[in-house]
Amino acid sequence: MIMYKGGMIVERGAYWSPLDGRHVKVREDSALPGDESHRYLRLSPAVLLFIAPLFGMMYVMFLPLFGMGVFLISWLVPLLGTLSAIAITGVRIGGAAGGRSSFFNWNPSRAYLSGAGKKTRTGGKSKNGTRPSHKEGGDHERG
Repeated sequence: MIMYKGGMIVERGAYWSPLDGRHVKVREDSALPGDESHRYLRLSPAVLLFIAPLFGMMYVMFLPLFGMGVFLISWLVPLLGTLSAIAITGVRIGGAAGGRSSFFNWNPSRAYLSGAGKKTRTGGKSKNGTRPSHKEGGDHERG
């Protein structure tokens, strides 16, 4: 068994908790401190002297990567958000400059599930003798 739980009766030796870094020396057969949620490894002091510099080396190697990650998150992400907002605004202004919308009268809150509306009259005069406007025929707003 490599991992020991807190409260287990163990042999004499040195035990190390990898989660909190606590080092426990057991002088005679006794129970490890803590409850079952605490875990311990049985390691000799020579192994601990070998592992400690490796952890320090990993810290020194990966510290610049953490710094670059913090830079990217704190500076680059808001910068990209701002540039995308500027680009979207430019597309909207440039598309509306010619009098037509570049979005083809698309409305995201409107459902187009029933297809295009049916035209009731194609032209000519209506029943009351006037010409119909473009609002009377074609697409009707459905509420």
